[in-house]
Amino acid sequence: MPTARTISYLLFAALIVAACVLHLGPVLLAGLFSYMLLDLTHRHLAGRMPDLLARWISVAIFLVTASALAYLFGQFVRLAIYRIPLIATSVLPTIDQLATDYGIDWPYDTMQQLRGALIAAVRDNARSITAESGLLTRGFFQIVIGLFIAIAKFLPDKQVERRASLFDDLTEEFSARVSLFMHSYEKVLGAQVLISAINTVITIVFVILAGIPYVYFLTLATFILGIVPLIGNVLANAIIIGAALTQSPQRAFAAFLFLIISHKLQYLLSGRILGSTLKTPMWATLFGILVGEVLLGVPGIIIAPAVLHYAREELAAIPSSRG
Repeated sequence: MPTARTISYLLFAALIVAACVLHLGPVLLAGLFSYMLLDLTHRHLAGRMPDLLARWISVAIFLVTASALAYLFGQFVRLAIYRIPLIATSVLPTIDQLATDYGIDWPYDTMQQLRGALIAAVRDNARSITAESGLLTRGFFQIVIGLFIAIAKFLPDKQVERRASLFDDLTEEFSARVSLFMHSYEKVLGAQVLISAINTVITIVFVILAGIPYVYFLTLATFILGIVPLIGNVLANAIIIGAALTQSPQRAFAAFLFLIISHKLQYLLSGRILGSTLKTPMWATLFGILVGEVLLGVPGIIIAPAVLHYAREELAAIPSSRG
């Protein structure tokens, strides 16, 4: 007969498979992120006041924080839909002139065709990202459900008398799986947020000094996209260079050089932060992110490194059969 721990592994794996099959990326990401914020706040308040009061204050702080984050993300999406096509339209004449100077052929007969195709692609991709994130579809309902599930799990239940049984053993083992995964999720996402925050401060100082426009939008884009592993920085850098190109090719080239040098220096810091956090080979991280994107879209990209870290921690806790 399988042990409670073995069953808990199977149940946890089934939970992940169900989230992928049922396309529950938004609710999974919202629930994990919400519970992480609640637990972090409670850990800072615990010991300074009664536990129940600490939990309710944590919920209040979380609701305020979640509202502020939702507002900022909504601002980013709204600005992205309008600013990116505006930037693209502004830089097209410059790009066309540079292409002519260097003898590069465009796959469009007129600038108007290129402008229309580019703006349509940008807007479609922006809407696709928000749809996969659950903002423009039924995923918004999933996000709300995930938020309330996190709060319900966080608040204490009424204590009931327990007796020794397989169900109680299974509950304890499954809680251990969830706790370890939340530990991995907190470490990985915390590292990404820290790296993104440092990168945002450095980048925006340059943007202001260089006189690149759309500072507020570029700040939001650099920080929010920077939390998305690997591809986030690429997208943010492309937007910054595009905004610089609206001023001049020289300013865009300066931004390009700055971003290369800045990220090379930041790799040293990122390597120390992520290296000590993930302890996962880069090829495995890349593969995990690819699989996560295919299965869950944007939420899968964010969750995948945490799943890899969790799997590594579980395997590391199992003694080798070779003794």
